[in-house]
Amino acid sequence: MEKNIYSLVLSDSVVEAVDELARAAGLSRSAMINQILAERVAYTTPEMRLRQVLSAVQRSMNDGFFFLEQPSAATLSCRTALKYRYKPTVRYSVEIFTRGGVKAGELKVSFRTQNVQLINDLTGFFRCWAALENKYISTKLSQDILYTIENGRFTRTLNMPREQLSDEALGQAVAEYMSMFDLAMKEYFACLPDISMACAAAEKCYTANIVRQKVII
Repeated sequence: MEKNIYSLVLSDSVVEAVDELARAAGLSRSAMINQILAERVAYTTPEMRLRQVLSAVQRSMNDGFFFLEQPSAATLSCRTALKYRYKPTVRYSVEIFTRGGVKAGELKVSFRTQNVQLINDLTGFFRCWAALENKYISTKLSQDILYTIENGRFTRTLNMPREQLSDEALGQAVAEYMSMFDLAMKEYFACLPDISMACAAAEKCYTANIVRQKVII
């Protein structure tokens, strides 16, 4: 959405009240005024849509996810624990894009670790997951899935579905995808060091859950 500079004459008391609201919401003064005016005229700004989608993601996540302070209005971060020796923390970060197009956003999964074995095991799961998606859902998506796998980190694009979705439905779809990913990863690690058994467990989890997803992203 294009933005321009406008001059407004406001009383100091009004500006002070707006500034208090802006601080509480983590917004700039201009962004706060833009939001107030948009709400008054019943217009949904891209920023408001982001908050609606991410709020829907947070409401739809299961109890195993712990939410972190948000780095930006467009990003939601959370973590879970993985049963693997010293119980490393899995961090999920989902970004929703404001611009229109076929990409709804991007999911990043990361671990803070220098453990070579853990990194190798993570890489094994990430590759297994990518293979499952290419096998089961690649033909159902509007665009090819883009992946990045490196040093215990996984990044995947989230595609806009072919059908029109409400912000609530899109948020639920993202939450369901993250929950399914997390569950399959834990099933995979529970079967290590037998990689064949681990991949089979991940596939069983994947196929059982993908059929329940109302929207494929």
